This record gives sequence, C-alpha cells and structure tokens, in this order.
Amino acid sequence: MLLAVAAGAALVFAAPAATQAQFVFVGGGVTVPTSDYGDYANTGWIGTVGIGFPIGAAGLSVMAEGLYGQNNHDTAVAGVVDGDKTNLYGGMAELEYRAGDPDRIGPYFFGGGGILVHKFSPATGTGDSSSGFGYVFGAGLDVPVGSSVGVWFEGRYLGASIDSSTTAVFGVLAGIGFDIG
Repeated sequence: MLLAVAAGAALVFAAPAATQAQFVFVGGGVTVPTSDYGDYANTGWIGTVGIGFPIGAAGLSVMAEGLYGQNNHDTAVAGVVDGDKTNLYGGMAELEYRAGDPDRIGPYFFGGGGILVHKFSPATGTGDSSSGFGYVFGAGLDVPVGSSVGVWFEGRYLGASIDSSTTAVFGVLAGIGFDIG
C-alpha cells in the first residue's frame, strides 16, 4: 500500500516537471493463473494501457496503468459450469527502472500497487465482484524502433488478496510505446 501511495505522489509531483518526456503504452498477452485462482481458472488474456513520466535522467519513471483481462473456468473442477469466467480489471501506480542507453535495446524492471477487481461471471445467473489491494512486478526488454517509438516484451506477476483467497496470474505480454513529450 505504501508503494502505491509513494508512486502516486511521485506521479503527481513529477508530471509537471517531466512534460517534455512523457510516454504512453499499450499491450497485451497471455495470463496463467496461479495460487488459489489457479485451482479453477484456465489460461486467459490481459490488455494494458498506461502513461509514464521519467524522473531525471537515470532511467527511473513513474507510471499509471489500467488493465483488463479474462480467464475462463476449468469445467473439470467440481461446481464449475461451462461458460463460467472471471474478469480481472484495475489500475496500478508503478515505478520502473530502465537500464542502459534508451536509444538501444535494454532491460527494465517495475513494480507497484493499486486496485484489482475480481468479477465472477457465471454462464447463467448473476455474478459478483470483489476488489482488493493489487500488486504487480516484473521485468522486460525495451526495443527502440524509431526516435519516439519502441516495442516491449515482458513477464509480470499480478495479484491481490481478495475475500481471503489470492487472485494471481503470471503474464507474458508484448506491446508498443510512444514518446508524446
């Protein structure tokens, strides 16, 4: 929780100072459920969109990210009906460190927190949703393909403790980013 508050505060104070260097990104990929969530959910998908603001020249950025994904449920699990699914969505405040020269291929590392919503949608009837403090962390590779465009590939872990169980996925994503400053 402290990390989310710190990242959010840094975003608010850093944004005006970094207006010439902001970037936006969009991406998506595959998620593999883990922990309690992996007991009944199948491999699914996730999409993400966000904005970032570099802090200084040392490769550090603060970011705000929205995400949305879906995992169908495993019909081999007792009580699961064909067509049951869970949608995960939320917003995260994150810190990212991009190593090396930004004009060359380089690794990055990130982590943060925010809100994650677990919305159960049964094949028939009414579902329900619950939310909790979410967290995300991971690493990736940034590949510049122009003076203000880059593609990225990453692995991430996204999770939350919701209603006394853990909703978590490991994701492999790819996307594109654009400098807008």
